[in-house]
Amino acid sequence: MPQRKKVLGNIFLITAILGALFLIIETILQSLGESACETEGCRLVAQYTRFGDISILLIGLVTFTALALLSFLSLYRNGTRFDGYINLILVVSLAAEGFFAGYQVFRLHNICAFCMTTFGLFLVLGIVRIMYGEKDVIAGFLSFAGVFALFYLVLPAGATVHLPEEELLLFYGKDCKYCAEVMKEIEENKMKVLTLPVGEYSGFLKNMGIEHVPTLYVNRKNQKMFLIGKETIEQYLFCKHKVELGKETIPKAIAHAKQKPKPRTDIGSNEPDRLSISNDVPIDFSIQPDDKGICKESEKCE
Repeated sequence: MPQRKKVLGNIFLITAILGALFLIIETILQSLGESACETEGCRLVAQYTRFGDISILLIGLVTFTALALLSFLSLYRNGTRFDGYINLILVVSLAAEGFFAGYQVFRLHNICAFCMTTFGLFLVLGIVRIMYGEKDVIAGFLSFAGVFALFYLVLPAGATVHLPEEELLLFYGKDCKYCAEVMKEIEENKMKVLTLPVGEYSGFLKNMGIEHVPTLYVNRKNQKMFLIGKETIEQYLFCKHKVELGKETIPKAIAHAKQKPKPRTDIGSNEPDRLSISNDVPIDFSIQPDDKGICKESEKCE
């Protein structure tokens, strides 16, 4: 075997082994509840995998291990018959990386650092393989470009997001305790509020200048507005803010107003009148913005 091919073969083998070790370390960290990737993109990708991110890790681990084993056999056991299998695995892997990259760029609008590192390793393997003389791997790069381009055509960056037609939409974060508290109250009160994971609408919300959850979008015919933060949302949905009226709060005042009127015996006294509320007059409770009870999309608050 020419010296140049042997050097390239060893580089390929070492890179494949490093990829396998990288996946093993991440798998161990995942089993301990940790991760080497702390970016929002990593959490979003993990959130939308059908069987959890551990399934993606295992697929990657098997792929790198297979490449390392086949490369070793090809180099040191004169197993040139394995070259075709190596090329096939690389072509499929690069096509899969095109899917991951396109989904993150044009759907999630976030980049997973772990996925990009894995793609970098496959990129090195592909380039080394082409330099080795295996031109079949070029098909892998063409597959990557094709899949990535299809995502651009189907899900162009900055495309208009079509929101559900429900009147109340609550955007929540997976690791946001305030979101969980608001959703629990909504469920207990049997309110018609559609809950949406923030990751699917991250780009839309950021375009609106919104980077925190929970966020309630009021989508009524004559009322369109965003309410951010647990306290503000609760004010709107449940009138939880207590507006003091003398010694009574709004709920007590409403109950008091529904009672039959009693003759006034305090005419001329200095005591201020109580609030008189009619069932025919809508009550407009002003909502005060509150910066409490919010989580930044990229933060984990429990």
